[in-house]
Amino acid sequence: MKTYQEHGLLVKEVAELTGLSRQVIRKWEERYGVICPKRHENGYRLYTSQDVGVLMEICRLRNQGHSMKEALHLLQSQQTPAPAPHMPLSEEVLALLKKGAMYDEAGLFLLLKQAHHRHGLEKFLSSTIQPLMLEIGKLWASGEWDESQETITSLVVRDFLVQIRRNFELAEGSPLMLGCCLPYETHEIPLHIILLQAMLHGWQTIAAGPSPKLSSIEYLVERLQPQKLLLSATTTMPFERNPRLFDQLETIAEKNQSTEFFIGGHGVFDQAVFWKPHRIRIAYSLGEIFDEDGD
Repeated sequence: MKTYQEHGLLVKEVAELTGLSRQVIRKWEERYGVICPKRHENGYRLYTSQDVGVLMEICRLRNQGHSMKEALHLLQSQQTPAPAPHMPLSEEVLALLKKGAMYDEAGLFLLLKQAHHRHGLEKFLSSTIQPLMLEIGKLWASGEWDESQETITSLVVRDFLVQIRRNFELAEGSPLMLGCCLPYETHEIPLHIILLQAMLHGWQTIAAGPSPKLSSIEYLVERLQPQKLLLSATTTMPFERNPRLFDQLETIAEKNQSTEFFIGGHGVFDQAVFWKPHRIRIAYSLGEIFDEDGD
């Protein structure tokens, strides 16, 4: 336990101690918030012995036949949960929300442009776009915003991100990543965010747009032959409309051995327990897509 005593446990060590795969550990962390590892200065997740204990307790409850929901409820009843920290929205995000509430497209675009120039792309995505989209989702879900406010604001954000992608200059011969929403998935902003992050890692990117047909995804892979294909699902709608979708994607992946297939998004993670991936990799973090093994 020297690694833990001095620094903390890496995910591979937690996997060895608990018998869980790295993907499951990340899924439980990100999807259910059961543990909150700290980050080393090099970006690696560092877990504590308490984190290991929580994961093993969930495993024990699951082995007793409890569902994940029941296991989480039982775990919470055994603990005194710490209040979740409230992160106030920045003045920048509040100003964007005000413009969106007023259907002010020009004002939204100007504020997005100023924030991009102020922060640079990487921080702009993490400190402006991601909290903005989360708050828009909350406002729409609570009924504080109507569908038109959500739609207009999201379209302005989407168009702004697409403009950045089109003007992003990369070295000639950069590897190609193709990004596709799954059929019946219309939320494309998370995909554009990931593709922009890929460009920061030196990847040329192409986006197929919202809700493409399965045949269109197959055609694009065969025509473009990208080094990597990223399939995105923010909702579970693609799998509800087509329960055989993952198997059909596996068939396409088998025919295109030169392309690495990745699938990710919140709509994917609950479905993944029913799958037996062969050629397709389920991506719970960007590091997995970009071959950053340490995280």
